[in-house]
Amino acid sequence: MALRLHRVLSASGLLAAALAAAAEPPGDTSIFLRYSALNGVVERASREVAARRFGEARRLLEPCLAQVPDHFEAHYHLARMDYEARDFAGALAHMARAEASLADLDRRYREEMAALKAGAEAEEMATRSSLDHLHAMGVDPSGCTGNLLIIKQNALNYLEAKKGHLHDRENPFAVPADYHFLHGNCLYRLGRRDEAVARFRLAVAQDSAHANAWNNLISLQWEAGAYAQARADLARAEATRVTIRAGLKRAVLQAE
Repeated sequence: MALRLHRVLSASGLLAAALAAAAEPPGDTSIFLRYSALNGVVERASREVAARRFGEARRLLEPCLAQVPDHFEAHYHLARMDYEARDFAGALAHMARAEASLADLDRRYREEMAALKAGAEAEEMATRSSLDHLHAMGVDPSGCTGNLLIIKQNALNYLEAKKGHLHDRENPFAVPADYHFLHGNCLYRLGRRDEAVARFRLAVAQDSAHANAWNNLISLQWEAGAYAQARADLARAEATRVTIRAGLKRAVLQAE
């Protein structure tokens, strides 16, 4: 079974989305600011990994990890390099640490968004109460105090839009499909096939167009003799316009 590394996601994109999601600065910005400050270093390390200049990549990541020991993308890149060096147990350990770090950031992000939503709702209620009070007083919209009504109404409209915007935000710290994919590859190399299958399923659930994950998932099903499941996964993959390797597709369709 061909187990290849897939495309690389940028942590800077994830972090930018997280920081932009907050309408106001987070209460505890330290971890997010430390991540942001290291974006350039991690991006350079990512390019070095892609060019297979692993020594330079590790040199760049060392001070990064000194500042943020659980930096999720740094551990992901270390896992990629360990995988290429066939240190599958080491790669798996880095993946576990990367995913644990993402889970922690996910928790922090959810707490911050909950606080922002609560603040927005409280501000909206106060503004609505003030506006209702002005109406109850019989303020003439066409009079000199009418501008106050307009200001309050505009503020209320803004707060309603702001609150809805916060509720619609997607969490940027979900584990990316590529992380599940590499995690699955490590498990497969360590002989933990059932766990690898579960990881490849998580990868395609996160990204239905992840061709390598689909191919590995179907290949493992075929190797295990689970031909009906392999054919079902083949149909699901092709329904998403994913290309399955010709030899693998033929083997699955011909299996009895």
